[in-house]
Amino acid sequence: MDWPEIAGLCQKELEGLRAGLPAAAAFFPSGDQVASTFLVHERQTNSAVERAIGQFAADRTWPPMSEIERTMLCFRLEFSAALAGLLAEQPAPWTDSPESQNDEDRLEWLMLFAWEQEGFSLLHESLDRLVETKSES
Repeated sequence: MDWPEIAGLCQKELEGLRAGLPAAAAFFPSGDQVASTFLVHERQTNSAVERAIGQFAADRTWPPMSEIERTMLCFRLEFSAALAGLLAEQPAPWTDSPESQNDEDRLEWLMLFAWEQEGFSLLHESLDRLVETKSES
């Protein structure tokens, strides 16, 4: 599986999961506390989401998850689809190598390591900016 295929897979899964969920705003009742509420949800669902990602990476199935777990997984899938899309557009010499064709390793790296290193912190910074903007209005 190459990066364009992974991007498509993540996007397809994201759309499928979102179709059966209420709007994400339903899980963030106070606009003034979006960032802190997000952190609470992230901490509470992290283990279940990580297990679900491991299962999906191994056999392309999702275990049963609560609505908030699926919502938090959607944040990672959105990030993963975007990042895989960027990786698919890498200019030479930054192209895929034949040695890195392990789908399970790629999916887990994308949704676990990359999320931990960049995705979550960037999202949190964005949420902080949104909260500041709302407070200043």
